[in-house]
Amino acid sequence: MFRTHSSVLAAALCMGSGALAQQAPSAPAKSKAQAPSIVLPASPAPKNTTKSLGGKVVPGSKMLTRDELRACMKRLDDVNSAGKELQPRRTALDAEREELLKSGEALKTMKADVETKLALVRGWQERMRAHAVEIEAFNRKMKAVEEAPRNQREELSKALEADRDNLNKVRATLVDEEARFVPAYETSVRAYNERALARDAVVNDWNVRNKALNDHSVKVESDRTDWLNECANRPYREDDEIAIKAGK
Repeated sequence: MFRTHSSVLAAALCMGSGALAQQAPSAPAKSKAQAPSIVLPASPAPKNTTKSLGGKVVPGSKMLTRDELRACMKRLDDVNSAGKELQPRRTALDAEREELLKSGEALKTMKADVETKLALVRGWQERMRAHAVEIEAFNRKMKAVEEAPRNQREELSKALEADRDNLNKVRATLVDEEARFVPAYETSVRAYNERALARDAVVNDWNVRNKALNDHSVKVESDRTDWLNECANRPYREDDEIAIKAGK
């Protein structure tokens, strides 16, 4: 006799239930209550601190990229290095300036000496011109003697002997003054000119170097201002700074 399909399924289910019941393990005996497991919270992500090269972050400032930070750090080193070298150079130039001022005072003394000697020479020249006038007057008198009647010439000539002697004395004095005043004046002028020319060369060199230093100072100050405007108060990540210092 044939069973219906549903009867077969029911029998199969019953058989399957029995098999499963026979293989199922027995329930374990209840044990004491277990302590709940401790669940640790997830570790927070490391905080990436922001800083600024100037010590103060201006709100709304754009964050520096690592490359920008590297460039700003390099610029700061350059500005500081340039600033440090300015003072020794300025100190040296100021010391040279003091020496130039002293040499200028020494030149003033030399110039005063030249002017004193020049006054002596000019006085000598005045006396020479006056002497020349006296000689011309004497020569005119001598010509008059020559043109006078023969019997008067001897007497007139004797009258001029005193003038001739006086002229000779003045002439000797003037020759002596020329030997003393003129060479001394020329020597002082030559020494003054040599010293003045040498000092002028040093002054010109100092002026060139002083201008170069002033121009450099202006550039350093301009670079510092640019750095303050472009780098100082912009934020950057501390991790980037650490990486840069590590050569990354």
